Amino acid sequence: MFRFKARKAYKLQEALSRKVIWEGDLHGVRTVVGLDISYRGRLGIAAAALLTYPDMQLLKYSVAVDEVPIPYIPGLLAFREAPLMLAAYEALGVEADLIIVDGHGVTHPRGFGIASHVGVVLDKPSIGAAKKKLTGEVVSGIDGKEYLMVKGRKGAYIYRPKQNKAIYLSIGHRVSLEAIVNSAQTFFKGHTLPEPTYMADRISREVRRRYDKDAGG
Repeated sequence: MFRFKARKAYKLQEALSRKVIWEGDLHGVRTVVGLDISYRGRLGIAAAALLTYPDMQLLKYSVAVDEVPIPYIPGLLAFREAPLMLAAYEALGVEADLIIVDGHGVTHPRGFGIASHVGVVLDKPSIGAAKKKLTGEVVSGIDGKEYLMVKGRKGAYIYRPKQNKAIYLSIGHRVSLEAIVNSAQTFFKGHTLPEPTYMADRISREVRRRYDKDAGG
């Protein structure tokens, strides 16, 4: 019987956080993938949506569905969701220039949230896009913008695509905070979420509704 050991997972995150690269620009990015997951009971439905950049047109998508044996534990979301997200990404059959993940990157208690996890595993530039703060202190920069400070470093830019709606855009891997700030507006297309994760969320929910319909019918 599978038993998830949280203590080992914590130590692994601490070790892998040292592999995160906090620098990198987004010059030359032509495609971006959004990753998100929804649930139907223990069934996880992960979607990977490949979009053009910067015009954010959907090119293709893929879905990975499987039972998720690991329970939700705050701070250990990656162990629960990343395997299915990675499976959905691999199913695309193409390499994206940038990955945006629903969740945090370095703005995490051990500096290794799901966006960093995915970025390091794939060795791809990645950004976390989270709707809620997990850890850290909100600070205002001399530029008038808001940031999330973790362990003495700015790890996320707090972008507000709509009034009173904050999205925490955090460094995942191989992307600098400056690059995130300079590109943040290009990720959004009229929705509260960045367009890539908005599309991935929409796709995963649509697939879940099909399962609901089949189960009801």
